Amino acid sequence: MPTLVSQLYHSAQSAPSQRALVIEDTEITYHSFINAVKKLAGGLVELGIEKGDRVAILLPNVPHFCISYYAILAANGIAVPLNFMHNAKELEHQLKDSGAKILIVWQAFLPQVLSAYQTASTCVELLVLGDRAFKESKSLTHIITHSMPLASELSISESDVAVINYTSGIADEAMGAELTHEAILFNANTCIEMLKIGPQDKVIAVLPLFHPLGQTVVMHASLAAGATLVILPRFKPAEVIETIQKNGVTFMPAVPGMFRALLNVHGNNLAMPSLKYCMCYGGHLADDVLYEFENKFNVTILKAYGLTEAGPLVSATRISRDRKSESTGLPLMGVELQVRDSAGRILFPNQSGEIFVKSPSLMKGYWDQPKETERRLKDGWLATGDIGYLDLDHYLFIQERKDDIITKGGFAIHSREVENIILDHPAVDEVAVVGMPDPVHGAEVKAFVVLAKGASLANDELFTYCQNFLPVYKCPRFVETVAALPKSPTGRVLKRFLRQKTAKSSHEPVK
Repeated sequence: MPTLVSQLYHSAQSAPSQRALVIEDTEITYHSFINAVKKLAGGLVELGIEKGDRVAILLPNVPHFCISYYAILAANGIAVPLNFMHNAKELEHQLKDSGAKILIVWQAFLPQVLSAYQTASTCVELLVLGDRAFKESKSLTHIITHSMPLASELSISESDVAVINYTSGIADEAMGAELTHEAILFNANTCIEMLKIGPQDKVIAVLPLFHPLGQTVVMHASLAAGATLVILPRFKPAEVIETIQKNGVTFMPAVPGMFRALLNVHGNNLAMPSLKYCMCYGGHLADDVLYEFENKFNVTILKAYGLTEAGPLVSATRISRDRKSESTGLPLMGVELQVRDSAGRILFPNQSGEIFVKSPSLMKGYWDQPKETERRLKDGWLATGDIGYLDLDHYLFIQERKDDIITKGGFAIHSREVENIILDHPAVDEVAVVGMPDPVHGAEVKAFVVLAKGASLANDELFTYCQNFLPVYKCPRFVETVAALPKSPTGRVLKRFLRQKTAKSSHEPVK
C-alpha cells in the first residue's frame, strides 16, 4: 500500500511540469516541489532526525508548510503541526508532550513560541523561515537550498505514524491524535474518488493547513490527485473571490463562518464560474445561509462531518445523491456508523444517541495517553462524543456535543435548539448556550451573546422573546454579552471555556 510520500512521488513523476502549488504570483511545479522536499529531508537527516522522531511545524499557509510536512515524512519522522493561534503556554505543552526534536517556525511567530522552545528539553534545533532569525536558529530556506537531496527513499511503512494532530476543546490540555499514513491516505483517496478530483482541478486552501481537514482534504487530496493547490496565506473574503477567479479554482473546503463572510462581499464582479463544489465542515451552517450562498455564487455546498480522531472526514453530502435539510450526508465509503444509548445499546433509525465510528482512517490512539485512548477507542469503534441520529436512508444528523446537553430538572435541553431561536433576534450576531450550575434544578440555561453592530438588549428581552417559540424551561434565565466567543481554528465554539467561565461567575437571573 502506498504512503503519503510515495503517493506524492507518483504525482511528481506522472506530471513533473504540472503546477503543484500556487501562492499569489508564485507557481511551483511538482518537479520543483519534490526537489525541495528531498533536499529538506536530506537536511533533516543531517540534523539527526531518525525514524519516529517528531518535528513540529509552526507556519502559516505558505508553500514551506507543505514542503516541511512532506520532508519530515520522507525523513521517516512524524509531523506535529501546531496552531499558530495558540498562546505560549499551549505551544509549550504540545512541544513538551510530543517530544519534538526540531521546531520549524515562521519568524513572526518567534515571540509567542521562543520561551516554549527554550523550555522544551527535547527540542534541540530551531529552523526559522524568514530573515529575522534567532541567534541559536538555522535558516529553513538555507537548508532547503544547500542540503544534499535524500540519497534514496527510506523504508516507510503505511502503518507508521505520519502525524500527531493536537485536538482542542475536549480536555484541559490538548491531546495528540496519532494518524498513520494508511489512515490519512484512506480519507484523502476517498475524497478524491467522491469528489472526482483530478489533475485538472485547483483546490484552494482557505482553511489553515495545520488543521486536520486542511491537511487531508485540501493538501493531501490535492497533491495525491496530481491537482494544483492554491494557497491563501490569510482569509480575506474579497481576496478569496479574486484568487478563485484568477486561478480557476474548482473546489473549496471551508467552515461556516467563511461562507457567511463571503456572502457579505459586495461588488459587480463576484462571479466564480470555475467553482464546482464547496465543502462545509466544522460547525453548523444554517440552511438559509447555504441556499443564499448557492444562489449568489451558483455553486453547490456539500455539508460534511468529522473529527480529528477520525482522519478527519466521516460523512459528507454526495454529488450524485439527494441531500437532506440539516443532514451532514452519508458515511464515506468504508465508514460504519452506529448510534448508541448511554448503556451502549445500538438505537433504531431516528433515535438520538452518541455517534460511534469505525473507519480505516481512525487514529491509532492519543500520543502517550493510553487511558484516554482506551476510553475513546473500543473494539475498533471511536466514541465521538457527538449526539445525533441516522434516518431510515442512513443520512447522518448532528444535534449536539454530548457535553453540551443541559440537564435541567431531569429534562435534556439541546443548546443548538435554543441558539437557533436566539439567532433570529435582530440584536444578536452570535450566540452560545451552556448550562449554569443551579442548586435546585441542577442546571440553568445561560446564553453568551455577541451583539450585532449598534444593537443593544434589555435585561430580560431574550427570555421574553424565547417564550414565543420555546417551553419556558428552555429559555435562558442568564444572559451575558461578550465581545467574541472562544473558537477553534474551524470556527467551532469552544463551550468548555464558557462553562469554566460560568462556573466561576455569579449573575442574577433575568426572570
